[in-house]
Amino acid sequence: MTLVTLPRGTAGNLVIRPRWPAKAVSIDPRALHRLQEVQARLAGDIQLIITRGFEPKAGRLGAARRLFRRMGVLAFTALYPRRRHEIGPIFGSNGHDVDGTHVDISICLSGRRIRPLPLGVFTPTWLQRQRLRRVSASIAAVQAEISRAGFDLHANATERLQMHCDLRDETVATECS
Repeated sequence: MTLVTLPRGTAGNLVIRPRWPAKAVSIDPRALHRLQEVQARLAGDIQLIITRGFEPKAGRLGAARRLFRRMGVLAFTALYPRRRHEIGPIFGSNGHDVDGTHVDISICLSGRRIRPLPLGVFTPTWLQRQRLRRVSASIAAVQAEISRAGFDLHANATERLQMHCDLRDETVATECS
């Protein structure tokens, strides 16, 4: 697996802002290329920000993510006992520890970062809906372009708001043939 490691800054027409505690984002070059194509097709006031890509299980970052997930599961269960069914989708590695085709992105709209999850995955669903009212058209446009470019958005609504997307296998297979 060959990955591109992108430090904080820019990569062509994309902004790179690794999610703490990471210092860089490692991504499959095909996924990077597809995201650059998505950015080129978006309206001029929308900017994609790559926040997370491949994170190996081994090492300090992998250990930190596992610890944060365990603590997160405990807190999420206490705060949202009726949303236990979401624990796996929200707190699983979601492929980030497999390869660089599993990517989280954010959106900047007219120079301001859109934050539909101001409290991360702990944002209550009522607040998610409230925050989405103002920016739903922009998020829908980005999601449509991401899907058109060969990515699948996460099935879980909270993860989808984090813009977790996976480059489809058939897209990768076609490009490799």
